Amino acid sequence: MKILGIVGSCRKLGNTEILIKEALMAAQEQGAEVDIVRWTNYDIFPCEGDAVCMFLDRDCKHKGKDGHDYLLNMMYEFDGVVLGAPCYILEVEAVVKQFIDRLFILSSRPSKMIGKPAAIIVPYATRGWTTYAFLQPTIVLHQLGMHIIDKQLIHIQAMSETAGDPLAREKARRIGKEVVHAVRSGDHSYKGDPGICPVCHERNIHIMSDNKTVECGICAIRGTLSIVDGKIQVDFPQEQWKWHRFAPESLYRHVTYEIKPSKDYFVRKWPSLKEERVKYKEFLDIDRGAKEAR
Repeated sequence: MKILGIVGSCRKLGNTEILIKEALMAAQEQGAEVDIVRWTNYDIFPCEGDAVCMFLDRDCKHKGKDGHDYLLNMMYEFDGVVLGAPCYILEVEAVVKQFIDRLFILSSRPSKMIGKPAAIIVPYATRGWTTYAFLQPTIVLHQLGMHIIDKQLIHIQAMSETAGDPLAREKARRIGKEVVHAVRSGDHSYKGDPGICPVCHERNIHIMSDNKTVECGICAIRGTLSIVDGKIQVDFPQEQWKWHRFAPESLYRHVTYEIKPSKDYFVRKWPSLKEERVKYKEFLDIDRGAKEAR
């Protein structure tokens, strides 16, 4: 059994790294083989959105030029993952979103993490500034097809303060033990705060334009909102749960019936579009600043 700790933070021996290592220490004590990687040690180039990986069934054009493919394949060697990243201004460090965008490659190269357990640890300093703290970590793990078994927000004010905070360290250790148990037993039931959404356990609800229906902003399952005994309650019909945005059937339908058919349309339109975009090429030089900087 192999558990990987992922650190999505630039700071060396900061709170994120300490918490992930604490989780891995606990996992190792449970008999797991463990390893760790810091995503910010690697270049992850932005996705350019040309979709050649999907439409032409090719590898990403950045393969071999940056670290994304290496990091993705590294994950494939493990049975479970603990992902950590610090929350700064409402959400986690940008490297996680950068990694997500490049997962477009999964449209032609299916994930090898489907059905494996994962957990999330997010240290933060300021209360009230964590609204979207779990957003990107949840998306990246769901996009890979993993089962999230726990999420922990850990309040830590000073740099590396977790080294002297036994309560914070114990929360991380519990995460490590839970991931090992999930791998060993096959029990991937969720252990953290149940939240509002029954699928991703988040509380970020989007109000639809009819002002009656609400939708989980991550999973896209829809329900109705009500007030019961003075408390907000959202009812998501159970038949929708299996059709959430990142379910294998939903992803297949999205790629096969919504994205791939656009290839033929684009091929037909491209000759005329090349002519129509000339005036935009000639209007201002958007790259002049970069040229001057060099």
